[in-house]
Amino acid sequence: MTAQARAGRTALWYHGWSIVAVAVLTQTAGNGLTLNAVSMFLHDWESDLHAPISQLLVALLPFSVVVSISSPFIGALADKYPARLLMSVGVAGMASLYLLISAANAVWQLWVLYGTLFPLSLGLCALATVNAVVSRWFVRRIGLALGVAALGSALSGVILPPAIAWAMPALGWRGVWGIGGLIIAFAILPLVLWIVRDRPTEREGLHYMNVAGEPGGREPDDGADAATELRWTDILGRRNFWLLVFCYTPILGLYAAVQQNMAPLAATRGFGPGAAGVLLAVFSISQVFATLLLGLASDRFGNRLPLASLSVLTTTGAVFLSFGTGLPALLAGAALVGFTGGIWTLMPTAIAAEFGGGGVGRAFGMLMFFLPISAPAPSLVAAVQEATGSYAPALMGLSLICLTGGAAVLFMRERRDTAGDIMCAAEATAA
Repeated sequence: MTAQARAGRTALWYHGWSIVAVAVLTQTAGNGLTLNAVSMFLHDWESDLHAPISQLLVALLPFSVVVSISSPFIGALADKYPARLLMSVGVAGMASLYLLISAANAVWQLWVLYGTLFPLSLGLCALATVNAVVSRWFVRRIGLALGVAALGSALSGVILPPAIAWAMPALGWRGVWGIGGLIIAFAILPLVLWIVRDRPTEREGLHYMNVAGEPGGREPDDGADAATELRWTDILGRRNFWLLVFCYTPILGLYAAVQQNMAPLAATRGFGPGAAGVLLAVFSISQVFATLLLGLASDRFGNRLPLASLSVLTTTGAVFLSFGTGLPALLAGAALVGFTGGIWTLMPTAIAAEFGGGGVGRAFGMLMFFLPISAPAPSLVAAVQEATGSYAPALMGLSLICLTGGAAVLFMRERRDTAGDIMCAAEATAA
């Protein structure tokens, strides 16, 4: 028995799962109040910042633009520099963001913060950086690992909206944001500094770095070598990459539009903040299940069929939200659209299957370059509702685009259990 095999047998706990646990916390910090629960603040912001909801949601446009521009570069950094450094800088930035938002007194300040500090901090503490480091710790069960890591985004949507609805009367929205910033600074940041490392050592065992958990399975990619081999033109030249872009952008647009407009939508049906909090919680609980189930589905079936299924589910949910009048219909719609948040699991697993674990940071960063395509959706849906009195026209239009993207992704050619064409070519040359 080799030393590597003995280490795999004797290890009681694989440190990669500790990395995943920290990733859950950093993604909670990055997506919590800023995205998943922002709908809970729109009513008070509308009053205190003297701006309609459609203008408040414009803040998501510069956010998405900066995410798209910065993500390819942050992804390249994630493949090259220590994850602990990048993630700690990002978490510190999120703590600062929360504290600055708690002091905002004009809508333009939200636009500036959402267009500068927020996207850069989120990119460093979540998104490409988290996906890159998790992919370096796992080959076997990578879908499950990335799914669990993505739970941070979903769990924050489960826990925070009801908690905010309970705390807002006593603390106000400024108090909620201020306390959130302190928790990030003094609880999450120390854990990042203590736990995060780039890749496993042999003495920890490499059980999860082998596809089948046995000798002869695929070995982990060397992150630095893979990042050197993979070029922007290589990424943009892949048909699967473009099919993934065509599929994910409308799904995320509809997902974000429903999430950010949930409380106002509930109000048009006669429901108050309490019901809106429940709807957002159901929305996020559904995403929790989706991140785990879709991770397992990716490991078992690949990514093509799960991606196509999400387009159908989100369209069905949009129908319930557009035309349903009672709370059961709204709950069904929230659950169906929320389930499509599991696409944040399928996107990095599809990228890892296409480009290998060592190229995830750069390739996923390039994938995020196209995020602004979906960014106008929340503000557009709110503007259409303000003009027509109904959410149905905008939601149904987005649904048709989702179905088109879902049909297109069926033409994706699966590359499962490979390190990508570029890495294979490099290995063949070396041999």
